[in-house]
Amino acid sequence: MSSEEKGRASYLDLLINTLMEHEKNLNAIVEKLEKVSKDLREVVERLEVKTHETSMKESIIEERKKKHEPPERDTLTYIKLKLGRSAEDIIKIIESLKKEE
Repeated sequence: MSSEEKGRASYLDLLINTLMEHEKNLNAIVEKLEKVSKDLREVVERLEVKTHETSMKESIIEERKKKHEPPERDTLTYIKLKLGRSAEDIIKIIESLKKEE
């Protein structure tokens, strides 16, 4: 083997070793990225579940509030009138007390 062939072989060995190290490093990086991706996916799923639970709790609370609120009812007004007034006077008094809607 000539010195030129030995130099070429040494260069090829160096190139092969460098490429192998590069491949190992890339594999390690890819594995780390896969782990990070998996962890992020789990975190996002947990956040989605918590967000969903929170919105469900809020909707339940709102429904309970609505159930405990008294329903809208017509207002009953009690009026004490002196006897001896005419029916027309009583009707005028009642109409004047009605709310305009």
